Amino acid sequence: MVQWEFDGSKRKIRGLRRRYKTLVNDLTDLTKTMPNPNDYGLGYWHLHLPFSQEYIDSKNTPNKLRRDIMQKLIERVDYLINIKTKEQSDYCIYAIVSLPNLFDSQIVVFPDKSWFDGFFERNSKEQKWIPLDSDRNIIKEWNLVLSSDLKVRGFKEIISDDDINYEGEIWFIGELN
Repeated sequence: MVQWEFDGSKRKIRGLRRRYKTLVNDLTDLTKTMPNPNDYGLGYWHLHLPFSQEYIDSKNTPNKLRRDIMQKLIERVDYLINIKTKEQSDYCIYAIVSLPNLFDSQIVVFPDKSWFDGFFERNSKEQKWIPLDSDRNIIKEWNLVLSSDLKVRGFKEIISDDDINYEGEIWFIGELN
């Protein structure tokens, strides 16, 4: 599990409970109906967390809140999967949970499963996704609840660019091949 650096003096963040309730309401409103992935000019639909990065990725943000945000993403993915119509049966819906930068997490709707061809193969000089060991499990590590039909895949992400060097984890949770 990716750990946050902590100097021992965790200060309470003012208004965090209120901001979390707003996040839940916004996330629920934005995923109340099935988005059409073809309406957004990208060929797919995605929704980043409607939450301030300074709060979600702060070292003072309790892990319980991070866990609750991950759980809410999973619940909204499950909800969208359950409201698919016959015409939307080919849609592929999943959450991306990014750690330690939870702010980069999102919900994605692809128009069909063909989008996954080669999607998980990232092995360039600038970006690598290395599959995490099968004994790693974000669901157990964070005590998340997952419906039995959702799948989980985790990767160590390494980004090396001229001005960025980053290592983290990306977890895909939802309808995966």
